[in-house]
Amino acid sequence: MTLTSLLDSLHTHLQSQTQLLPTLHAQLGLPPTALEDDLKNLQEQLIQGVEKHIDLRRKQVDEWMESCEAVETVCIRYTKALGGNVKATGTSLGELRKEQSLPRRYELVTEFQEKLRQTYHAKLEQLTTLTNRLNHLARTLGTLYFAQDVLEATPAAGEAAFDATAPRDITPERFLKLEKELVRGKAEVTKRLHQLSAVFVQIDWLYSELGMPPPLPGESPPPPTSMATDDPFCVSTPTPASRTSSTTPLLFQDNEEAEYLRIFGNFVARIEEVEEGSLVGLEGVEPTQGLLEWAAMLHSSLEELKKKREAHIQAMYDQLEGLWRRLGVNEEAMDAFVEMHRGSTEEVIREYEEELERMLELKQDRMGQFIESAREEIVRLWDDLMVGEDEKADFAPFVDDEFTEELLTIHEDEIRRLKEERRMKAPLLASIKKYFQICDEEKELQAAAADQTRLLGRGRDPGRLLREEKMRKRVQKEKPRLEQDLLTSIPAWELEACKPFLIHGESILQLLLETVAVSQEQENKRKTTRAGTRATTPTGTSGGCSPRILHGIFRT
Repeated sequence: MTLTSLLDSLHTHLQSQTQLLPTLHAQLGLPPTALEDDLKNLQEQLIQGVEKHIDLRRKQVDEWMESCEAVETVCIRYTKALGGNVKATGTSLGELRKEQSLPRRYELVTEFQEKLRQTYHAKLEQLTTLTNRLNHLARTLGTLYFAQDVLEATPAAGEAAFDATAPRDITPERFLKLEKELVRGKAEVTKRLHQLSAVFVQIDWLYSELGMPPPLPGESPPPPTSMATDDPFCVSTPTPASRTSSTTPLLFQDNEEAEYLRIFGNFVARIEEVEEGSLVGLEGVEPTQGLLEWAAMLHSSLEELKKKREAHIQAMYDQLEGLWRRLGVNEEAMDAFVEMHRGSTEEVIREYEEELERMLELKQDRMGQFIESAREEIVRLWDDLMVGEDEKADFAPFVDDEFTEELLTIHEDEIRRLKEERRMKAPLLASIKKYFQICDEEKELQAAAADQTRLLGRGRDPGRLLREEKMRKRVQKEKPRLEQDLLTSIPAWELEACKPFLIHGESILQLLLETVAVSQEQENKRKTTRAGTRATTPTGTSGGCSPRILHGIFRT
């Protein structure tokens, strides 16, 4: 039946039936208005019947729409959680919504929801496995190595963060992020294992250098500031707090340290197989922060112990070297002793201590020889510094004939003072000595110029004139430069040192000023001399030296 046929049949039926009403009204004796009332009543009943049926169908539609939307809402949440992974279902919610039949649409979206649910839980299981692996790495690398959102499942887009039942984010982007973090974590584990291997190799080498066997599980390695009580360098003393502290944390630490020592012991047992870049001996080892810190602390403590021993050996050697030289021990014997006692083991330390003790006993027996040796060194330093006689006389202990330990100490202090003075004056002393050498050459040129027969006698040197010319040029170039440098640098030194710079007891600054004055005087004389009076052979240089230099007062 169509709407048109329905209306036609209703029209025919109403027309035939309503024609009966006037007769029925007349038989009932009803007033004329009753017919109109009955027709209105029939109209209302027909309208209500149609609307009631329409409302019923509309309600059914609404119920189906509500059911579909509820399922579709769940599908949307799954879709957001899955992201690009939703493509695995082979369809989309938009396509299903095109279905006009609501029961069929409900059936389709329900099937789609089930597919999404299965896909979601499969991906969630994969993500949980990935997250568990990251959490396992975090226990090794430390909880701060990964961000918190990497170690925990995060809600999907649009879901409340505090809702534990909300779908988790399992999009391809989330998988990619976690996989990158997993790769990064594995690389860090490998890196730390290589670092641990290198530190273990160093620790084993340090134990060998120190002549100490590596500790076994149950033993304690030397702490950073102490070692076994028979080591002379560091001894730790337990404090009252350590005696009364709880034993539970210590037992835990001991168990942890025993495990670390076991790992180190296994590595050492296979250390011969270790090659650069390999991880032999560390298979299955997790490079936790605690293990790395323990290895670093052990390495640091052994390094510190080695440095302290080496410093102790160096201090003894410094003493021995001075004693050996004072006693006249030759270089070969000193080198032989050092070669025979290399390293920083306790045995080497004992050998140095015994040798030092023996040398100190010889020192006491030969105090006079030591003091004479010190005086010889003082004389050499005086010569280097060009010390004057008055300055030498100021050091009265030099002539003291009562040989004691105190007198030797005074001499050694003087040696240190003179060495420091030589160090401070070294650049200026080098320039002064070079200056004196130039003055000697100038004096030699003046003497040669005065000897007119040097070029006429038999067996004369044909290259002499050439050498003299080269020497003259050198004197003319270097002497003014050195004078200028010294006249600038010596006053600066005297100002800083607050004392005059003396050479053989005389002020070198005064000497230079005299020399410059002589040079200026000679220059003035040459300017007033007539050109025709010049000799064929030059008789001097462009300058002159102080008479005290020319007469050998300042010879080095």
